[in-house]
Amino acid sequence: MKAFRKAVKDVCAIGYDRSNPRDTVFIQGEYLLTFHPGSNYEVERYLEKNGMEVALPRMHDIYRQLFVMHTVSEMNEFKVRHSLFDTLFARIGDKFVDFAAEAIDKVAIKHPLYEKAIPLPEAAKLSDPVMHHSVMSGESFMIAADILHHAKKGVRSFVILQPFGCLPNHVCGRGVIKKIKELHPDIQILPLDYDPDVSFANIENRLQMLIMNARSLKKVS
Repeated sequence: MKAFRKAVKDVCAIGYDRSNPRDTVFIQGEYLLTFHPGSNYEVERYLEKNGMEVALPRMHDIYRQLFVMHTVSEMNEFKVRHSLFDTLFARIGDKFVDFAAEAIDKVAIKHPLYEKAIPLPEAAKLSDPVMHHSVMSGESFMIAADILHHAKKGVRSFVILQPFGCLPNHVCGRGVIKKIKELHPDIQILPLDYDPDVSFANIENRLQMLIMNARSLKKVS
């Protein structure tokens, strides 16, 4: 926490101008592709160079969702009985993550631009009309929930990063696009498939289409 407080203090010392904000694009998808620039051809950097402002999901949510929340949801909603160890691990782990997230927020909120993330239980309820939070394929309900949450806040461009052939991620990523577009017809969602042979030119072409569409949407609004 000492290092984190220093980092926030250093970031607060950096000047910024929000008089003409850039168009925001939210990147979500398979966990490693989303956060590892070496895996995704540095998509974040490319979009920023082309005038977009990139937003990313909270990294800790994936751990809570996979190792804690699913077990708690099973016990609370579906009356699944787990061992004493698994029950205590889920209950205590859930409280611990809540405590850690609140501690981080108290420090980070000192920066004027910091926004708290939607709590995971609220995100789970938000996604239920599209994908129920009990589904555990890939990133589960998190892709749908993040898109719905940020679409309500005015974000209109989204990228879903998918490993080619990863059926679970295609189910909870590409599979939810149609329903989300019915709820928010004014947004664009770009699914990007990655495999060992995919070229950056192919990724770049599709990102350029997203960037041009974002500019068109801005003119219409």
